[in-house]
Amino acid sequence: MVDLIIGSTIACLSMYIASTYQPKEVRKINNVFKNVNYRVGKLVPRRIKTRRKDGYTEYVYEVPPGLVDDPKLSEILTKTLRKPVEIKFRGVLIIRVYNTALTTEIKYDWEPSKDWSLPIGYTLDGVLRHDFDRVPHMTVAGATRQGKTVLLKLILAHLINSQPNNAEIYILDLKGGIEFGKYRNLRQVKEIADSVKSAEKVLGTIVRRMKNDMKRYSSGGFSNTGESGDRRRVFIITDEAAELADSKRCLNHLSEICRLGGALGYRNIFCTQYPTADTLPRQVKQNSDARISFRLPTEVASRVAIDEGGAEKLSNPGRAIYRTHERFEIQVPLASDSEICEKLADQFIEKGGEDIAEEIEEKDSTTGENIIDISGFNLRNRSTD
Repeated sequence: MVDLIIGSTIACLSMYIASTYQPKEVRKINNVFKNVNYRVGKLVPRRIKTRRKDGYTEYVYEVPPGLVDDPKLSEILTKTLRKPVEIKFRGVLIIRVYNTALTTEIKYDWEPSKDWSLPIGYTLDGVLRHDFDRVPHMTVAGATRQGKTVLLKLILAHLINSQPNNAEIYILDLKGGIEFGKYRNLRQVKEIADSVKSAEKVLGTIVRRMKNDMKRYSSGGFSNTGESGDRRRVFIITDEAAELADSKRCLNHLSEICRLGGALGYRNIFCTQYPTADTLPRQVKQNSDARISFRLPTEVASRVAIDEGGAEKLSNPGRAIYRTHERFEIQVPLASDSEICEKLADQFIEKGGEDIAEEIEEKDSTTGENIIDISGFNLRNRSTD
């Protein structure tokens, strides 16, 4: 009988210890709740589940009615636990504590996509993809040398590598053409504008073409590319859009493309160094459901770019915040110009820009028609399609 009583006592004590034992991380999390007064009256979050995975541990908390997500929790827990922390609030509070930080050295994955999605970056959980058919327009912001142009080049490369016969790309390289000039002879790149004046011409041509497509869709009874069966997608990539701030015509064209072009297969990627009301037009922002920001100098700039602070705290080049209906911190992969050109070598047309320019100029002098405006070899209609 004594042995039975002792055994029962030990079992009960073991169950009590197991139910009240809190791992070190849990104790620290609970202390943070107390320190930041994360409670409703005397009610505090109660841990109901712990999930352990290879790369992280996830703690699930039941929260008192009326308690909402506190955006400061993630930052405070990251500093307290000295590990990366991600928080999600979905009826319950989910705190995911990762074992290691997100690496900064990630090589680009050249595996082609079968659709219009691409790897936009890597999170602590792995690759994050963006689908341009689901979310057609995108804005990109970030201080100089933080990774904006690298991202644009990777998008360009992936589109061409995955959809060489269906991607049609127009580039407004408002750094004088120095960033994208080397790609002007890719057969998918139809035009590169290197000044505000040439950008006005390119955008005007695109808008006229878009309106013709609209008439064609209307007459055919189509409301979008899925119904029409049109596999072509037209991408307009603007690098350093602040140069367009004084061009009302350019901004109006870009706004019109964002408002009306999504269903017709037009995709706008709008990149600026320092986002303000002048450099990031309201219509472009409101119609771009994907927003990316690399490091910015102020919280105000971050809020203009992605509607929340945080971009001012990003730590290193290539690190960015990607926002659609959700928010992710990503690391953009690396790829050099030489690597991109090597991978896309088969997509370059045979003749260089100068040869083509001379050939067209001769034809122009013969016919007397001004069929092309050659400015820094910004050639039109150079596709071999």
